[in-house]
Amino acid sequence: MMDDKPWLAPNAQAGSYALGMLGLEERKLLYQLTRNSYTGEGAVVDLGAFCGASSCCLAAGLRDNPRAAGRRVDSYDCFIASEPYLVDFIRTQFGEAIGIGQSFAAIFRRATAEFADLIEIHAGDLLEQTWPSGAPIEILFVDVAKTLALSGKVLTEFFPHLIPGKSLVIHQDFYHPTAFFLPVVMDFLRDHFSLVEAGRDWSVVFRLEEAIPQQKLDVASLYNFSFIQQQAALRRMMRRVGMPGRDYLRLSECAAIGTCFGGQRFRTALTNAIRRSTLEPDQVWSDGLAWCSDFNASRIRTRLYGTPSLMPSPTVVDKAYRMMSAIVSSLTALIAPGVKPRPPGNRR
Repeated sequence: MMDDKPWLAPNAQAGSYALGMLGLEERKLLYQLTRNSYTGEGAVVDLGAFCGASSCCLAAGLRDNPRAAGRRVDSYDCFIASEPYLVDFIRTQFGEAIGIGQSFAAIFRRATAEFADLIEIHAGDLLEQTWPSGAPIEILFVDVAKTLALSGKVLTEFFPHLIPGKSLVIHQDFYHPTAFFLPVVMDFLRDHFSLVEAGRDWSVVFRLEEAIPQQKLDVASLYNFSFIQQQAALRRMMRRVGMPGRDYLRLSECAAIGTCFGGQRFRTALTNAIRRSTLEPDQVWSDGLAWCSDFNASRIRTRLYGTPSLMPSPTVVDKAYRMMSAIVSSLTALIAPGVKPRPPGNRR
């Protein structure tokens, strides 16, 4: 852990309050990292810039950091409204009516105009983008790893350029249930990363301590982990991040269960996760529960794999786990049929 965490100071500034989906604590984190921790040795990269909030906070930090002279934020996004929630956000927050498949690049440029000289825009599908060979990356903000293909691209295209002992990786979706693969991957790479910040809003920060062999990055990018391996990784990460991240990751475990075994097993797991949680309700937990209320196994498989048929079949051990879980659930229902899950956020 870093001893000095300027983003936690009572008077910590965010650098920019441009409209976006970032929480206030995440804004402080990004600004303070580029303002105080950044040395100028490598690039500052924003993967998934959306309408510009993250790029503005990072650029503000560069502006106020004398060691960052000549540096710019490399901002990547397709700048296409590919999902309904993006269209809704742009309509409600920017007052602009765009449809699915339309560009919001003009909105990004207007939102980031104050920092235009500090931002280098890389528009297009990240799967088709490349990072310059030999160009080190010192700060990597990842808000684009929404699918396994995109996560794999980040791992193989950008992670090899991280600087051992210095580079910081900020995973913005780390606690989102649908991104349960992110903590699994970071656990797989646990021998190479230290934990810097266990949670500011949805974001978690890691520092690369030792170089990662390319072969290991390739394995991580393929994500051919059995369910048992994924669950073990999630539970190790729960212990690593502590509270409240532990309970956020309980919802991620539920999503992993549902993705592998379907909606019924998901609902059983969710009931148990809510019962075991010791959190008072907060935004991350509430948003996670809201997503869980609309869980659809086929939809998430399509989102992650492109099509459900591309999802690897459960292993023999996974099938045994499913059978054992069903038996345990049946016995629990017989022994305590009147037990109801406690409301989310209430303490035991």
